[in-house]
Amino acid sequence: MWTRTLALLVSLAAGAACGDQLAPPADGGPDAPLGTAPVVIVMIGDGMGQGALDAASLFRHGETGRLFMQSLPYRGELRTGAPSGITDSAAAATVMATGQYTWNGRVALDRDGAPVETLLERARHRGWAAGLVTTTSLPHATPAGFSAHVFSRHEYTAIADQQVRRTRPQVMLGGGHAYFEAAGPESVRTDGGLYDELERAGYRIVRDRLGLEDAVASGATELFGAFAPDQMTMTAARAPDTMEPDLPQMALAALTTLDRDRQGFFLMIEGGRIDHGGHANNLVDVVHETLAFDDTIALVSAWARARGNVTVIVTADHECGGIEIATARGIGEYPDVRWRWGAHTNARVGIFGEGPGAEVIEGVVDHRWVHAIGAARIDGAAFVTPAREPIPDGELGDLRHRAAVQEVASGYGVGFNQLDAMWLDATPRGLFVGIEGLFEWDANAVEVWIDVDPGSGTGMAGLKDSLSDRDGVADAVLAESNLSAPVAAGLGGFGADVALVAVGGADPHVEDLIEVGGLRGLREPFGYPDNLGWRRTALNFGAVRVRGTPLVRVPGQGLEAFVPWSELYPEGVPAGARVGLAAVLVNTDGGHTSNQALPSFPPGTENPGREVTPLPGVVLYELDADRDGIVDGDAPPVIVR
Repeated sequence: MWTRTLALLVSLAAGAACGDQLAPPADGGPDAPLGTAPVVIVMIGDGMGQGALDAASLFRHGETGRLFMQSLPYRGELRTGAPSGITDSAAAATVMATGQYTWNGRVALDRDGAPVETLLERARHRGWAAGLVTTTSLPHATPAGFSAHVFSRHEYTAIADQQVRRTRPQVMLGGGHAYFEAAGPESVRTDGGLYDELERAGYRIVRDRLGLEDAVASGATELFGAFAPDQMTMTAARAPDTMEPDLPQMALAALTTLDRDRQGFFLMIEGGRIDHGGHANNLVDVVHETLAFDDTIALVSAWARARGNVTVIVTADHECGGIEIATARGIGEYPDVRWRWGAHTNARVGIFGEGPGAEVIEGVVDHRWVHAIGAARIDGAAFVTPAREPIPDGELGDLRHRAAVQEVASGYGVGFNQLDAMWLDATPRGLFVGIEGLFEWDANAVEVWIDVDPGSGTGMAGLKDSLSDRDGVADAVLAESNLSAPVAAGLGGFGADVALVAVGGADPHVEDLIEVGGLRGLREPFGYPDNLGWRRTALNFGAVRVRGTPLVRVPGQGLEAFVPWSELYPEGVPAGARVGLAAVLVNTDGGHTSNQALPSFPPGTENPGREVTPLPGVVLYELDADRDGIVDGDAPPVIVR
């Protein structure tokens, strides 16, 4: 029965991809639809960006846009990003599962370290069944984000403990048996493991594809299968006689098993190894993992349309690798591609859906929409649009204030290096600084000089020759800057206390301290002129980093920084706090100054070059205009010259 059902759904999905309408099977059986109990299925392609979709579609269909997921009725774009900057899988899974942003590496904990209910837990608390399916290990970041609460995604045994002892989804299928086995050569544990507990709790434990088929056919209601010591085998590397089930087989086993619960169910399915192919810049793995995931989506969609009352949401946590198509090669041929890097990126990803509630994803959304759709369906309530909440993602339109605009054509190359506008916002968590423009990879540097107490007489009153720390790349750029402070007579003086700097497009996470970018303290208590303090900030860029050929500016995108208040006011933000800011573009050694400054130089200004040059003005931003001791950031900034 189970294998016949798989064949039927594959056939239905193939028809749907060609435009046929799906209808429920005419015959019944032990696994026939149970009625109208709601189902929510979230499908996540880890690391699956637009380049992966294009490459996979070209390989299979000879043209882009032909994957099954791209035929789903509701489609949009999803902004990725996290409070840390470029997101990791744990932070992205957490916000999809809980609706709460968190720092990279955390699992279903908010930014203050408190556990937050996940969609899987929400479903369980309301009497629904729940499941996890992944091609990574079961305690890996994405499934963990729906089923555990830990401070570090690398606490794999603790995550496995919580999955078995606390959240207990009825179906868990993937890799990672080393985290569940008793101590021994095939385990990383030092105790008796978790299999005995699973058996006592009523789980049918399966070890391979045949065992999975038998368990489903026999009517099991709780399934546990960890089919590899850690990650499951890449699709392209699988032997024809492998005993590991593939992702469509695991997905169908989960659907069949969970739908025996008449209350409905929640299921998370992850195509988890697309990301690993991206990190390795391995096109073969990216293509075949994406196609396996797309085949699973087709199967799930066919099952959902046959059953009815099923919401399916498909998206990614982030892009990985920066794949760009250079030349298409036809069906069955891998396209020529360029890899921009081997890490996660800040690119938007696709989001696709069908079923009740999925219509809201059209347009541009973020990861919180996944949770909001799922929560509304589980609760039987109306969808609640997530509120505005800026994060450092390089997309500046959610910042409230466009504080200064550029009046001078770039002397460093239009289409390569531009500072077009400064954006600002302040929340109870910190200061947001956005620099709209274009930024050349591995060349030049952006500096944002910040006075945390303008008019007080503290800080660097003159920037040139005030700093002597040249031990790090960013430190040396600041120390070599041929700049003097803005006159800002109406402000009572400007003295830089800290500086944001990004050399060549550097984008540190808030957890990182790196030499090519970040926040630098210039005077006590932030640092010293001869030993700059390396302080925490998140720097992130939109689609505005230029390599080789000029880009057209992208309105509302640029460099975005988030600075926690603790980095600017170690003793707490004082009542009536305000900051002064001035930005400038310099060359890679810091000594040659561009005409790109914010506030802007006067129209017609050429590059100052290596002459000592006063910054042309200050953006003054009142953080607590009503002086009640609470940051609101409501007042529009003003320019002081």
